[in-house]
Amino acid sequence: MVMSMKNNLYTMLKTLLFTMQNGKSISSGMQLLAKTSQNAKEKKIYTNIYNDLRDGNSFSASLKKHKLGSLDITQFIMMAEKSVSFKVALEKIIEYMEVKDRFQRESNEKTTLPFIYLVLATIGVLAVKFFAVPYQMHKASEYSQEIVELTANHLYLAQLMTNVLFVMLVLVATYFSTLMLALFSHSSLTQNLAKEIGLALPFISKIIKRFEKFMLFSLLGEMIQSNISFKDSMHSAIETTTIKSYKTSIKTMLNGIKYNGKLKFSGSIYDDLEKELLLGVGSSYQVGTVMLEISSRARTDALRLTTSFFRLITVMSILLMAFTVFIEFYTVVLTQIIIQKGLIDMVKGAGVLQ
Repeated sequence: MVMSMKNNLYTMLKTLLFTMQNGKSISSGMQLLAKTSQNAKEKKIYTNIYNDLRDGNSFSASLKKHKLGSLDITQFIMMAEKSVSFKVALEKIIEYMEVKDRFQRESNEKTTLPFIYLVLATIGVLAVKFFAVPYQMHKASEYSQEIVELTANHLYLAQLMTNVLFVMLVLVATYFSTLMLALFSHSSLTQNLAKEIGLALPFISKIIKRFEKFMLFSLLGEMIQSNISFKDSMHSAIETTTIKSYKTSIKTMLNGIKYNGKLKFSGSIYDDLEKELLLGVGSSYQVGTVMLEISSRARTDALRLTTSFFRLITVMSILLMAFTVFIEFYTVVLTQIIIQKGLIDMVKGAGVLQ
């Protein structure tokens, strides 16, 4: 049984931090959560984690066992368990989750309009294809064969335009949903698949890389400032990221320190300013501070790119909506005009023959 809502994990960690600040253990905090939870599923999860801790299992191992939390969070907690102060690390984990959540809220605010327009356009397409066109053909069948043929030719073009519009909607919606799943899906399998697809697409790939960099360096900065060693933090980052160029870049840095005692930077993840900032640091805490600054810069870039992307999607959605309205007009209003014109022409033709 999986407790999938991220807010539940956030609440759980906040409660654990509160209990630890008051001199109690993680086990006591989980027992408190299990006793006070009003949700049956959550209560069962909390009880299972408490039992795991009581049996000597680590907190991170229990989270993985019950599939609670994303990979980066569980990696962070696993490293935090090895640090000098788990309480300090827990504060950093909560800060990290809050930064991630703010980015998601800021991005979601920009998705409302394009989503509404895409839904309305889709409803319009389905209404034309499966209701309006058959209905108009049925109405035309009440008249002569000439009017039926005239109407059929007209509605054939309406069907063709509807099919083209449907394909365009699918493409735009796919582009839109691929980015949203790659950034915010709670399923690791779905998110990784969306990332792989998104990294092959123009524009989206830049956003995914900036977002990954934002998360990665936020994770690194918080870890290092939680007294987790630079080496362990980097290994955790390698395990967390799914972007191959980022994995290679971090491995290059670790190998440089291991064999030459020097930092080696890759352009695939660091820009020139970030390289200079890292070369000028002294203590581990300063390294963590620079990592957080790099994360902040990546977050700003990611938000700027997502704003441009959602603005583009909004414009395209409006155009598709306008195209939908035109097709509806073409299917309903113009079809009636054609039928009426056909009837008038038949009456005139009959009068001439008389």
